[in-house]
Amino acid sequence: MSLRRGLLGVLALLLLAGCASGQAWEEGSEHDGWRVVFDGHGVVRPDGDGVLLEPRHAASADVTHGGLVVTTQAHPAGTDLAITASTQEQVREGDPNPWEVAWVLWNYQDPEHFYAVVLKPNGWEVSKQDPAYPGNQRFLASGTEPRFPIGADYRVEVEQADGVMSVSVDGEQLAEVTDTERPYTEGAIGLYTEDARVRFADLRTGR
Repeated sequence: MSLRRGLLGVLALLLLAGCASGQAWEEGSEHDGWRVVFDGHGVVRPDGDGVLLEPRHAASADVTHGGLVVTTQAHPAGTDLAITASTQEQVREGDPNPWEVAWVLWNYQDPEHFYAVVLKPNGWEVSKQDPAYPGNQRFLASGTEPRFPIGADYRVEVEQADGVMSVSVDGEQLAEVTDTERPYTEGAIGLYTEDARVRFADLRTGR
């Protein structure tokens, strides 16, 4: 949520509040405003006031496991979001890849259409999942500074107006990007990870 734009009538989503640590959520199930798209053959479960994802640990370099949870509500155009994301541990056996961390997704429509910000131990990236590009992914911005060590909590904020997006972390702007090619302007908010145990908490949205 940005105070720069003087948001009025901020809606605090209590999707993450009140979730007690408990049993794993099954793929396809819905809980407190969340839907488990896939669990990566591992675990998705409530964790205190947050949601924890831990896919199965990859045992070789040619194997990966991902977990994805999205809001059951598709948010309209002009929705801004703020959420706390933490990569607790990279769980790949051997050397982990830097992108195997917590991803924050927005304007999610399906697994091939969404935006994402990835806070990596060696930098960061903002990307668009887009089938029109090789690998279904287009990088909109990236950098090697700042870096985001494993184990810390980061407050991620995203603002979007049409195809213009601003991403901030802990109150500092990380990037402003413009998508001029078929921008996604509405959709769900997503929590994603590959080969890492991650936790998300305190989701808030506003317009």
